[in-house]
Amino acid sequence: MILSPFAIVGGAVAGIGLVIAARGVLPGRPDLGDVLTRMDANRLENLDRDPDSQPVTLMEKAGAVLLRTAGEGTLRLPRQQLELVGRSPAAHLGRKLSLALYGLLLPVLSVSAANLAGFPFPFAIPAVAGLGLAVVFWLLPDVQLKQQAVEARADFRYAVKAYLRLVQLERAADAAPTQALKRAAEVGDGWVFTKIRDTLARADLEGISPWEALKRLSVELDVPELGAPADIIAIAGEEGAAVGDTLGAQAKSLSGALVTSAKAKANMASEKMVMPVAMLVLLMTVYIGYPALSRIMAS
Repeated sequence: MILSPFAIVGGAVAGIGLVIAARGVLPGRPDLGDVLTRMDANRLENLDRDPDSQPVTLMEKAGAVLLRTAGEGTLRLPRQQLELVGRSPAAHLGRKLSLALYGLLLPVLSVSAANLAGFPFPFAIPAVAGLGLAVVFWLLPDVQLKQQAVEARADFRYAVKAYLRLVQLERAADAAPTQALKRAAEVGDGWVFTKIRDTLARADLEGISPWEALKRLSVELDVPELGAPADIIAIAGEEGAAVGDTLGAQAKSLSGALVTSAKAKANMASEKMVMPVAMLVLLMTVYIGYPALSRIMAS
């Protein structure tokens, strides 16, 4: 017996409603990892954030409800990648929910649109297709987030190179280590400099040294290029050493690594174009030479 897609979707919606109702009535056990994370006052993400990051759209609010219900430890969200792209977990979950719902309803919508247009489908679309599309669309934001995080991490490395030069100039102007870090962060207006400024401001509220906060930020975002300058500035702040030349050498080394990475990406892109160009040349050769060859063979 082939069930109607409308019956399948209706049953799925009813089942989700029953699960949500049971979840609201029965007390749930809190996730231990989330509780310990919220109790840890030393983590930077537990401090007050920008109010603009609060859920605004309906799907973001749904994502926030799912996050509170299931817990971040259960959902296993890629926290580092979300921090890099500046996206909240609620917004990411809202995007995943909206795409999964779209994938679930896509077969039904396609059949309905075809029937309204007067072109009925000659075969029935099974309900498993909607569930499969829902799973694929649920995982799609994670793939996109991974690609965006790679690009954001590359931008972060370029900004850290500029930040190193600025800190070196501030130290050359006889600025204290703490002042050099703060003044250099105030020069740039990109998202990386904004995150560094916020990190230094939260370090003042926590009562920790700014280089310790930068070191922690490098670990949380998995950007080691920011951790090395933090160690260098820590030497200047704790022992009073002159680190201007060391910062310059670190910036030069990072610049060379970025150039090498850019060349490797360019070479990889060139290698990917070899086959398409060869196929294009082959097609053009056949297109130009075939008429002449056919005439020679016919004469």
